[in-house]
Amino acid sequence: MALIPLMIDLDEKKVVIAGGGSIAERRAKTLLKSGASITVISPEIKKGIRALWEEDLLIWKEKNVQTSDLADAFLIIVATSDPIVNQEVIQKAPSSALINAAAEADKGNVAFPSTFRRGKLNISISTNGASPQLAVKIRRQLESLYDEKYEDYVDFLYECRKLVKLTSLDKLHQRLLLKELLSEGFLDKHQQLMAITWLKKLARGGEGND
Repeated sequence: MALIPLMIDLDEKKVVIAGGGSIAERRAKTLLKSGASITVISPEIKKGIRALWEEDLLIWKEKNVQTSDLADAFLIIVATSDPIVNQEVIQKAPSSALINAAAEADKGNVAFPSTFRRGKLNISISTNGASPQLAVKIRRQLESLYDEKYEDYVDFLYECRKLVKLTSLDKLHQRLLLKELLSEGFLDKHQQLMAITWLKKLARGGEGND
């Protein structure tokens, strides 16, 4: 099975996490950034999940998973330490639900890649379960290559793209201009400011030559 990478909006979507251990904690912390409505179902939870629950960042149901708990779930995370329980949760899941089986990726239809963010820039790496450690290694290399300055740089590119669309340039020249802004020289804040000033003038109908 070949997994297809997608970006997905989970804002206010119902997410159920079966399990209360370290894997459940990692998944919950990742999902909290999405605005999802998270419910953890487990007879016991470790301190990481408990801390999130005590901060009202998620709901905890102190019980075993029942079929009714999974109704209308958009995404189900199967992350208990018991393979038999994991399989039971998968069998109880609605056919329409997305399922991430943390311990056995091939039992689900959604995988969590190794990922990091730089503002609007989101970089994810996956080996389709072949070597999670390799995915982490590559992520760390990319984190060094695309460091914190890329957060402001991507915001700069976003602002430039909006301004370029307001100009009278034809599509070809718009693409060429946006490509030019990918030069490493524009990682410099001063160069960014100069470019924004020039594009604002161009968008207003000026020649942009000053």
